[in-house]
Amino acid sequence: MLSRRELLISASALAAADLARAQSYPSRPITLIVPFAAGGAADITARAISQGLSEVLGQPVVVDNKPGASGTIGAEAMMARPADGHTLLLASNSITTSKWLYPNISFDALRDFRGIGMVMKSPYMAVVSDKFRGNGIHDLARMVKEQAGALNYATAGSGTGPHLFGEMFQRQTQTSMVSVPYRGSAPALAAVLSGEVTVYFDILMSSKALLASGRLKSLAVSSAERLPQFPAIPTFAEQGIPGLELYSWFGVVAKSGTPEPVIQRLSQALNRIVQDSRFSARALELGAVAVGGSAGSFQAVIESDTALWGKVIREKNIRPE
Repeated sequence: MLSRRELLISASALAAADLARAQSYPSRPITLIVPFAAGGAADITARAISQGLSEVLGQPVVVDNKPGASGTIGAEAMMARPADGHTLLLASNSITTSKWLYPNISFDALRDFRGIGMVMKSPYMAVVSDKFRGNGIHDLARMVKEQAGALNYATAGSGTGPHLFGEMFQRQTQTSMVSVPYRGSAPALAAVLSGEVTVYFDILMSSKALLASGRLKSLAVSSAERLPQFPAIPTFAEQGIPGLELYSWFGVVAKSGTPEPVIQRLSQALNRIVQDSRFSARALELGAVAVGGSAGSFQAVIESDTALWGKVIREKNIRPE
């Protein structure tokens, strides 16, 4: 058994080794895995981040798109890479739901990933057709109750953010609706426009253009405060429905075991990018808000979201299609 003095020496040696690695980091190009297809909001975000990180860290940052299975393919690709900070993942909320929806995947977000920082977040909105008879979220809740659970709502697929938010809305309003899954936000929004479904709990990033055109209207937004882009839309909390301050987000994670000094250097670099006014303006254009913050605060979000959505998924026995 090692003595206390020997343990202290060993710990000091490990700390010195970690510091040495951090001081030489990055020693080669960095790969940023994006678990979504090129051209979408995630890809646009990743390329803005990669350019900024390259400038700050002095090494090329290469975007590697690995789409499929709601982001799990890209996340699983991280598992084969060393924990040295030279491979990063642009993560979304999907890493917090994957363990509950896909029991056979090879990763666990809390065990295998370490948060570096949140990049941006986009609130959910209860979007309805411009022909909807009502203006507030309580009009929708009243209609749901009057129709005794027959009213339907669109989702972007079973287990997606809009589906889970819809379940949370029903829990908070003590209502019951029928979920109708579509293959993504575009067909779900088309179903609202056509009257095929009544409401869709979409994120602002994908419904922004239709809201701005007046073809859709929003009854409530899930942010803490009203949005500067749509100041007339009240929040859920403002209308007396608490517990729905929820967001879809993008953030950067490293593999667990990455030396702490490397994590902190990456976090500082990411914050320099996210807090730049040009990046904030780009986020607003996309329908999101630039966030930033410490590695620890982002890790706390990952942990709280994993617990929250795990509870909802288990209670409702939600399974991917």
